[in-house]
Amino acid sequence: MKRHHYKEEEYDKFLARAIEFMKKKPDASRARVAMYAGVGLSVLERFEKEGKLTLPKPMTKKQARNKYNWADTLGKL
Repeated sequence: MKRHHYKEEEYDKFLARAIEFMKKKPDASRARVAMYAGVGLSVLERFEKEGKLTLPKPMTKKQARNKYNWADTLGKL
């Protein structure tokens, strides 16, 4: 028997929030989707295995680095 930390209603809310956020921001990272949904990435990955949603592909190191604007950060120093 699997142990669950949340009730089924809470899982439905997490799933709905994740899907809603991915529609609003299709270029968001997997971690950002999980943070918005209010659960860990592993929970969303489990939903993906069950076929309930499709997560964005993991970002490469180069893609993650390009999302961060170093000029703005260094300009504030």
